[in-house]
Amino acid sequence: MMLLFPDSGSEVSLLAIDNQHISLKLKAQRKKIPQCDADGTAQSKIGLDTDAARDGYTLFWRSNLREHFHSAIDGFQAVLHQCPHDHAHRAAALSNLAHSILCGFTRTIDNDIDRAIHLFCSALTLRPRGHIDHPLSILDLCHVLCKRHSHTKDHADFREVADLYCSILPLCVEGSYLHQVVFDTSGIPYVIEQCNALPSDPSDESISLRRIVLELCPPRHQHRAYSLNKLAEDLYARFERDGNKVHFYEAVHLSCEALAVCRANDDQLSVLPGVLSDTLGHRFNHHGDPSDLYERIVLDTHLEALDSRSSSSSQRGITAPEHGQQSSLLPPSPPPPLPPQASLSKQTRPLERNIVIFGDSGSGKSSVINAIAQTQLAKTSSSATGCTFAYQRYRVEISGQTYVLFDTAGLNEGTAGTVPAAKADENLKSLLHELMSPRSDGIGLLVYCVRSTRARRALIRNYNIFYSAICRKKVPIVVVVTGLENEPDMEGWWSANGKEFKSRGMHFEDHACVTTLRKHSGISDVFTRRIEESSEVLRNLVVNNCSDWVVDDSWFKQSLAAVRNMISDGGNSEKSLPSTLIICDSSRNEEVEIAHCIRGTLRPYFARIGGDTYQVHRVPAPDSSSSNTEKRLEGDLLIYYARADELSAARQKFNAFYTAYHGNVVPVVVVVKGLDDRQAAHQWVEKHIMYDGAGRLFSTFTPAEELGDDSLKQQAERELQDLIRQACLIRSERKVRGKQKRLARRNRP
Repeated sequence: MMLLFPDSGSEVSLLAIDNQHISLKLKAQRKKIPQCDADGTAQSKIGLDTDAARDGYTLFWRSNLREHFHSAIDGFQAVLHQCPHDHAHRAAALSNLAHSILCGFTRTIDNDIDRAIHLFCSALTLRPRGHIDHPLSILDLCHVLCKRHSHTKDHADFREVADLYCSILPLCVEGSYLHQVVFDTSGIPYVIEQCNALPSDPSDESISLRRIVLELCPPRHQHRAYSLNKLAEDLYARFERDGNKVHFYEAVHLSCEALAVCRANDDQLSVLPGVLSDTLGHRFNHHGDPSDLYERIVLDTHLEALDSRSSSSSQRGITAPEHGQQSSLLPPSPPPPLPPQASLSKQTRPLERNIVIFGDSGSGKSSVINAIAQTQLAKTSSSATGCTFAYQRYRVEISGQTYVLFDTAGLNEGTAGTVPAAKADENLKSLLHELMSPRSDGIGLLVYCVRSTRARRALIRNYNIFYSAICRKKVPIVVVVTGLENEPDMEGWWSANGKEFKSRGMHFEDHACVTTLRKHSGISDVFTRRIEESSEVLRNLVVNNCSDWVVDDSWFKQSLAAVRNMISDGGNSEKSLPSTLIICDSSRNEEVEIAHCIRGTLRPYFARIGGDTYQVHRVPAPDSSSSNTEKRLEGDLLIYYARADELSAARQKFNAFYTAYHGNVVPVVVVVKGLDDRQAAHQWVEKHIMYDGAGRLFSTFTPAEELGDDSLKQQAERELQDLIRQACLIRSERKVRGKQKRLARRNRP
């Protein structure tokens, strides 16, 4: 038998294995060795002692007598003493002694299985990768670890066995003797079955173990579908714990693959838990794709039919018909065929998700796109003026989801920059139309690229144009700091400089400190690692922060006007005009208090909150059954109060307010009453009022009034004030200057 080692390309002989034992047995050649040859005499002594010990082992195997067991142990121990550490046959001697001890453990003659494991480990150390007997030593160790795990249930043994089996998979060429030994013995099936029997666990250790076990289940393996589904269970549990969408999308992908494997065999399909059904339902609730709901209904109907058929058969004592025999029972009608868009071969999401990447020319936008794509998609340049004169769109797939990355033109450069004002305006219109494409989900994320060494003068203006004017603060915004390849600690840059963004009124959902250098021959290992780490950080940044905001014609008109006004104002409108707040708190009737947790000197139309002046309108909760065609106030921020204990029709009530006051183009803060922290409020909003296309909802809390905890109430008040300052749209001075003057005159004391 010949085995090809992939790493060396050399052919080595793999000797046959006698009986059931995996290790290569040391056996003397039955021929006379010249006594004058001292070295030959020594080898003959080892061989003869091995023969004697093996005879004792064989007798013990047949008779199960204790004296034969001790004879074998003593004999193999004596052989080991004759094989010092540098002896060619020491590994075989270690394995023979370990096999004897393991046999005694199996027959309950000896219980020192830890010693057997130690001996097998020592033999493996003497047979490193590339050694002819390296695979056999690995299988020896796997066998004894499985045996100990079956008695102690120590997960450390179980994990080590899985790792060891995976390490020799590349050597198991299908049809080879090693492949037969590895897959036809009980070792790998034991590992797979034990792993699949473990409960769902979102920990890194459990997910990693299930990935390893999945490698032990190649295509067409009888346990592959179930192993796929168990990994999907862990990933979905991890998503529910941490909210990382990477895990959610991978869980969907794995569940779909498991279902595709099982659809040819209903018996396998019936044992799959409802992970795919759960993930499809979750995805429908968040994204509103009807094909997800249809697929879930079809899947649940089919599984219920299988359960019903199985239950009916067991109750009536019906068995499967013999080969060629007709069954007297007609199977249930099959479910209707899936529509084309619900096919399992579709992508994880049917619509593309748009990511807008912006920043000064030369800030590394195109390089960031290439790092996310992990290939050279966008043209890059080291020129200070950049090289992108109009937006470009690049399609990238991450974890089964398709994203479209928009490398934007310098829309705020005006005639003094590389893009003339007229051309910038044309580019803006084209970009807005593209983001409204029916192929996409609108806008999912803003990515602001900033070079670490670049001057800060244009930072706030770019931020306001894209985040407030174009995206209406309806999508998350993240910042990517580039050019950090020479920093001792790239993330340390944010610790030292991140506060500067907040001091300028720029708030970000998340950040990434990266290098966007390209790999090339001759680059140092340090830079190579940083390039790879940066790519992974950027991809996770996109997946973890992307949301859904559906845009329409009203958004197009408002955004276009807002950008034009903001550019014309020269950036002077940042804090010069009061913003308009529209507050809906149906549980309060006091006329002197604006809303719970909002304090200040109240005048008609104006109030001071947290040191800033706002124009305030308190409105009643709109009736969801009334017409929305009546003229409504236009605000820069909507604040909606909800009670944590009032779940009935919570989503419908919020939707009525959201629709009536144009929440699709105005940021919204949801304040949940009766909770103790912001994280709990966020989870409540996600579960009870969030719906597809609503965009980002800011959320915070206010404690129950009867608690009397002043410190918690003060914390809630501060957090709400910070959110109001953070979430309000930037007013255009050109648009509202006259209106403000009229209001100011009206409210003059």
